[in-house]
Amino acid sequence: MKLRSLILASALTAALAAPAMAQSIHRYVIFYRYSDASVKAMTENPQDRSAQIMKLYESFGGKVESIYWFPTGGEWDGMVIGQLPDDVTAEAVSLYVRANGSLASGQTTAALTAEEFKAAMEKAKSVKSAYTPPSATKQ
Repeated sequence: MKLRSLILASALTAALAAPAMAQSIHRYVIFYRYSDASVKAMTENPQDRSAQIMKLYESFGGKVESIYWFPTGGEWDGMVIGQLPDDVTAEAVSLYVRANGSLASGQTTAALTAEEFKAAMEKAKSVKSAYTPPSATKQ
């Protein structure tokens, strides 16, 4: 009986501690277009914006991996690749920047590493479902 109780207690401890230890980080790619007011301010006062972007991510518990600006005048002015704790935090960053008028538009996309993408393929392979694709459905 003691052994069974010890095993149960160990299993419960591991299960309760796992979420606290996991704290996985998620990678996001954020494409952005500056507002006209931001472009005006940056041309009147040229500045390195990377330090401010890094401070922003750090204040949300994240980390910037890289920042790029696009000089060709396409749909986006640049992109940030960074790590944030979760989707809620990624949306909070977006809301924070939108609220202060820095950007005219933006798009946030979650990104997976090769290992994470392979794990998704393995999970898709292992799931058994009653789902029928549209191409296999006849009316």
